[in-house]
Amino acid sequence: MLNSNENTEFENSIIETNYSLQIRYRNYMKKNRDILVFDLGNKVSIYNHYISEKTNIEHWMAKDFLNNHLTKITNAYKQFDVRIIEGMLIEEAEKIQRIAKGSVITNQYIKYCIDNAIINNDTIKVEYNSSIRFLTNPFYNFKEGEYSNRKSIKSKMINKYLGNKKTTDNHKVIYNCISDHDCNEGQITKKSLSNSSNLSLRTINNYLKNYPVLNVLFDEVRELSATDKQLARKKYNKASKLLKRAS
Repeated sequence: MLNSNENTEFENSIIETNYSLQIRYRNYMKKNRDILVFDLGNKVSIYNHYISEKTNIEHWMAKDFLNNHLTKITNAYKQFDVRIIEGMLIEEAEKIQRIAKGSVITNQYIKYCIDNAIINNDTIKVEYNSSIRFLTNPFYNFKEGEYSNRKSIKSKMINKYLGNKKTTDNHKVIYNCISDHDCNEGQITKKSLSNSSNLSLRTINNYLKNYPVLNVLFDEVRELSATDKQLARKKYNKASKLLKRAS
């Protein structure tokens, strides 16, 4: 669930996370339940808040470490519902309590840090500390025998993507053609994208199906480049479908 303040102006810019990418491409992944791993085409810089259980936290730094870490989390995820953020805060706080030496972090102090982090959810600039290129589809329909071998299947798919230079080159061409589309020349279509990229229509369809970045970007540009008449027709068609479902 997204926070109603998602589009509110924040003092500090919103940072990308694995969770934000999952939310952005959620509908796309639900429509493509037959694909386990999605390639974003290039590495995307993100903030990763997970602390390893093997992290060394001395007793003298534990309290400050906890408070700073939880505040980074609320600042990195400030556009989302506070109930989602609270779950992350509790999980990370309890982990730090377990691994911190000296048992100096009490449950009362955890509650204080969580409350303090939520209040100060737009007070610092969080820096990127990781990157991600592949998204695992949580809606994938596993076939018989696949779930127990899911790690091996994912690894093979990722290696296939990484080893195909032609795939990477085509992705860049299509991305650039979508980004450079002149909305004044009319609505972008798969056919026009095929012409501008010098790639076949079949190739365009395949890439829009397999790459969420291209698919979502294409839909955004198609919406922006639509004429008033096309937008009106879309609203009419959407309203007609809703009426049919209600009847």
